[in-house]
Amino acid sequence: MKILYVTGMGIPLRDILSGKRTEEVTHLPGFFQPWYRLAHRGHQVDFVVTSNFNELHKLNVDWFSRDNLKANIFDPTTEVSSFCRIFRRMSRLFRLVFYVNRALRTGDYDFVVCWSFTEGLVGNVLANLYRVPCGMRVMGTLRVPELVKKGPIKTALLHPIEFLSFRLKKKFILMTDDGTNGDRLYRAWRPSSEKYKFLFWKTGVTFKTVHDVSTKFDKPSENYIFFAARFDPWKRHDLIVETLKKLHERGHPVHLYFAGSIHSKLYFEKIMRTVNESGLSDYVHYLGAIPGERLRLYAYHAVANIFMYDVSNLGNVFFETYTTGGIIIGKDDGSLTEYIDTEQNGFLVDGIDRAAEIVGEILSGKWNVERIREAAISDSRQRCLSMDERFDAEVALIERVMETGDTGMYADIDGICRLEFTT
Repeated sequence: MKILYVTGMGIPLRDILSGKRTEEVTHLPGFFQPWYRLAHRGHQVDFVVTSNFNELHKLNVDWFSRDNLKANIFDPTTEVSSFCRIFRRMSRLFRLVFYVNRALRTGDYDFVVCWSFTEGLVGNVLANLYRVPCGMRVMGTLRVPELVKKGPIKTALLHPIEFLSFRLKKKFILMTDDGTNGDRLYRAWRPSSEKYKFLFWKTGVTFKTVHDVSTKFDKPSENYIFFAARFDPWKRHDLIVETLKKLHERGHPVHLYFAGSIHSKLYFEKIMRTVNESGLSDYVHYLGAIPGERLRLYAYHAVANIFMYDVSNLGNVFFETYTTGGIIIGKDDGSLTEYIDTEQNGFLVDGIDRAAEIVGEILSGKWNVERIREAAISDSRQRCLSMDERFDAEVALIERVMETGDTGMYADIDGICRLEFTT
């Protein structure tokens, strides 16, 4: 069958277009795994994307071709004033509508995957106009703090695209249960009569220990803390730098390794200025974006991996660290309580003072680090869905909708469909 993705260019698509092989794609499994599995099962999967990537190299996979990229709306991001961004966004929107309309008019598609809110909304509207079944895929939300503070109506006025996405007819919205409380947003904005099924699923995880990782690794000779996240203000790299500063003030001259892409150049430069001004330049190292297996090795060998994001800390990096047995010190914001038992398989803390204190205690030998690692590995196998379980279920969902017109999912008392497996 024929499936059209309407989306921003996810990193895995950029990787494939850049010549990477299937096994070399390590980022955003929520984007890559359903796409790859659908293609591997014989479906034609095409894309209309917006992006800041405009380079095509030799493709090194046999399940995707350049013909599958129906349109790449090249529109590189710039950090300019909000007023100037209006014109860029309008241009991108009109071009996106044009190319999605053309694809649906000529492509005879059986299903449209509307990825995230902005591009997804365009896909949703046009799929409905052409009477092609569609589903929306959303990784999470950052709107719930606003919802709590300002209420559903004002939040909707401030974010009309997200609001409309929750109101339009479709077969389903599949949102990742990533600790950002997207179910609360759904309950606030859901339509009065059912127009879709709301699926709220945990992500899937690849279970690996360091013994399963084949990548060669030159372990840093010094003690270090590790933080892997793209440079985006809500990831709070500033708090990790503050933690490092406190450790040095307490007589623990550990190093800090950052890894991740630069989403905001201004934010990256701000963090590095803070590092400079704190006199920590010799102790902070930036690795850039690194493959998942290297990330696991850095995480495992670190004294600690500190998670202090705003909103939620339950992302892919957390799961890669947790399942490998890395020592986790996480902000006690509720997002990690389902996975971390404090002082048993990691630590939950109320802020950077306690985080620095625990790192110092680990260095002094207070905690049995090997026992904590083993507990994290063991518990993660019981508390997390495997990659195959999770993404085979998503492929089965799309195939079921294409074949029968129905998700086959049943909602709980709150109108939410959760993913359950029977053994």
